[in-house]
Amino acid sequence: MFEIINTVSENDIEQDFIAIGGYYDNSEKKIYHSVIIIQFRKKVYAFHYTGLDDRPIVFDENIDEDCFHKITTAVPSILVPSFLKQCEKIFERAAPVYGYFYSGEFYDIDGNHNSDTHTGETMTCAGFCLNILKGFLMTEYVDYTQWDSASHEVSGYLEYFSNKHSLDIDLIAQSHRRISPLDLLCSGYFNDLPIQKKQIDSKKQEVFDYLQGFYS
Repeated sequence: MFEIINTVSENDIEQDFIAIGGYYDNSEKKIYHSVIIIQFRKKVYAFHYTGLDDRPIVFDENIDEDCFHKITTAVPSILVPSFLKQCEKIFERAAPVYGYFYSGEFYDIDGNHNSDTHTGETMTCAGFCLNILKGFLMTEYVDYTQWDSASHEVSGYLEYFSNKHSLDIDLIAQSHRRISPLDLLCSGYFNDLPIQKKQIDSKKQEVFDYLQGFYS
């Protein structure tokens, strides 16, 4: 129950749960996409933001075999029905834009996005999950301030984004960060909120070793 497992091949857990999931590319040796996994009444759902124009948000039971998850007890099993209902409302109303930004935004109980920043509803796949978790828990899930503009390797990204969307770079710079799918997956090991970056970093090798062992 407390370890990362393959979502498709190891689905013998009986109780309802919420899990932090990630899709793994074995050829690239990396977690490349974040997803929330929900098990309710023995059905398993994946809820995630793809960033694609034709199907930006997916909420269904179609889960690829390269999906892995870690159950989080930050959301107790008794609250899974409420969590599922909030996800359904988010699915109906969310309209995110893809970008490397997060500063504590969240989706509320009615599925509305709440943001006090100039980036609005801009996020990555991991940011989408963070928006969901914070909105449900009504507290910071991770201490996002511990990630800064150096948390990704795309040169000139802030300048590119500000020019593309006609935004003042000084107004969006404080929101510029990337919490990666690997970061988010590793957060599932911890329950005391907000989860710290050093805690997440301490689990990365263990997660990598597990995934390598799964495919060996």
